[in-house]
Amino acid sequence: MPRGFASVFPNLTLHLRVDFVTHLSVKIKIAKPMKTQLIVLLFVSLLALTDCKDKEEKVKPSEKPLTTFLTEENGFEMKERGSGPWELGVVFSASVPGKITQLGSKMPEPGSYRVLIWEYDTKNLLRQKTVEQTSPNKLTLENVDELILEPNKKYVISINSQIGGVNKKYFYAATASSSNFMPFTVGSILVHEACYTNVATVEFPGTVTAVKYELYGFPEFTFIPD
Repeated sequence: MPRGFASVFPNLTLHLRVDFVTHLSVKIKIAKPMKTQLIVLLFVSLLALTDCKDKEEKVKPSEKPLTTFLTEENGFEMKERGSGPWELGVVFSASVPGKITQLGSKMPEPGSYRVLIWEYDTKNLLRQKTVEQTSPNKLTLENVDELILEPNKKYVISINSQIGGVNKKYFYAATASSSNFMPFTVGSILVHEACYTNVATVEFPGTVTAVKYELYGFPEFTFIPD
């Protein structure tokens, strides 16, 4: 037996029988205390693997409802307008508990866009984020403090089209026939309608409401279901 082997594996007994004519055989005998240790180690390992698998199965994918809808749905015309200033809003609700973790913009021109989340009924401002969009027509998302959403409660996400006193272009999406396409559902999010107000300062976009044939902006958010 190699020097120091027994000190490392005190419970391991090695029986070696050499037959130069036929074969070399090695027989390892594991003492009972070591057998118990191996069984416990195996059991703990199996529990850890099961726990990791359960956690992986419970992780739900994040949702970006407006971008997903406009990307996957056919029959929409995407055009630009340059008037303003406008606070352009989208009314939505979640069908399950969850949280908003990011706010974002996808506007025709680069810029620092103010994106807001409002409570629909009270018109209270819940979150505000300046999103630095560096490229035209590119979805840009910024992390925010998590906002817990209550199921089936209405909220509004809005984006302002003016930056530093200059009106920026914004998108609007509509069907070729200008027919209503809201409400619609993407994942856990129900989009009810669009709304807007002619203003550059922070103000709830409630002057024109119940717009169901056009979607403006675009603002975006990341929602993660519980």
